[in-house]
Amino acid sequence: MSRRLIDLSLPVESGQGDTIGSAADGLRDAWGPRTAANGMSQKTFETCELFFSRLGQAGLDWGDITNVLKDVRKESTHGDWAHWHQRWSELGADYERRFAAGIQAGHLETARVCGLKAAACHHFAEFFFFDDPASKGASRRKVTELFDRSIPYLREAVSPLTIPYGELAMPGYLIAPRGAGPLPAVILINGLDSAKEVELYAFARELTARGMAAVVFDGPGQGVFAGKLPMPVDFENVVTAVADTVRGLASVDAGRLGIFGVSFGGYLAARAAARICGLRACVNLSGGFDHDNYRQINSMVRTDFRFVFGVPDDDAMERICHASLNLKQVEPLRIPLLAIHGELDSIIPIESCQRMLDWARGGSELISYAGERHVATNYFGDFIPRFSDWLADQLGAVGA
Repeated sequence: MSRRLIDLSLPVESGQGDTIGSAADGLRDAWGPRTAANGMSQKTFETCELFFSRLGQAGLDWGDITNVLKDVRKESTHGDWAHWHQRWSELGADYERRFAAGIQAGHLETARVCGLKAAACHHFAEFFFFDDPASKGASRRKVTELFDRSIPYLREAVSPLTIPYGELAMPGYLIAPRGAGPLPAVILINGLDSAKEVELYAFARELTARGMAAVVFDGPGQGVFAGKLPMPVDFENVVTAVADTVRGLASVDAGRLGIFGVSFGGYLAARAAARICGLRACVNLSGGFDHDNYRQINSMVRTDFRFVFGVPDDDAMERICHASLNLKQVEPLRIPLLAIHGELDSIIPIESCQRMLDWARGGSELISYAGERHVATNYFGDFIPRFSDWLADQLGAVGA
């Protein structure tokens, strides 16, 4: 009787000389020494902890996180991203191999999971990695490539879109529950560093489960265009192009459109909703009325702002923030608004969110979390179902 040996070693540990259970290391488990952080150094745990919930929301699990981070050299949350990029890229490459193997073997559920995890790994490898633009761009292209390859195996019906905006062809997807339409639809807008194929896809799945379609896209300054085309301050014109395309889709009910934005995308969503006719509801997740606090934002996020808007320094970015990135000269919102915010948010202070609520005239609600930071990531399990149900009610989704 033949016997086949299956190698259970972890790919991202190759070449590091670790021997599980060696006398020199003492008692070990699959993820390293038995410590409170499963092998992560205390410093790495402290500097990376704020990303853990976000990694989980994107489909990566605790084992993925500890496997990658237990040997990462990261002394600051706001810097030292090269080793982080290397390690997440290695895990992404492993999941890509497993994705291909799953397809070849006919294990399509395994392929689905591994394809999405591979895309998420490559996204998080690059999302704050600005020191090597070529490597960042290559990782970002991997995200879209892997998501596109995964589409045939996803549970939702995912249709690629090409959205004309001037001379630019913007890429996007219509993500919908399988079955007959036309359906109400929600346009989802990225933050500065999120990906339509990762975080927005995770949000979209919650909407499709409640009988709605979701539209995700990359406009100038976002996704595949980030670092190549600067974001326009009048981003509502970009969203108008998206809305016009969506209204022309037979599977979408053009009279039941909503909009959602996360982080800076929450500001963009509210601004667009005030200036585009025909939207029925708006969700703002941790966006604000203005960005007058730009100089007080941490250096990591300021770098992201400059990257997205294509400006050389903080002085130039601060001028744009004060002059243009606010709702001061925008007519009040006239449709229902749901805002979600952490009360300890230091990037978009809750006072800026409150100014948005005061500005809105179509009825507004606030879900706030004491002790929570930007995007209130520790409460994904609470507010994602709540805003999804709210949108379903506002748009009249059937079977929600």
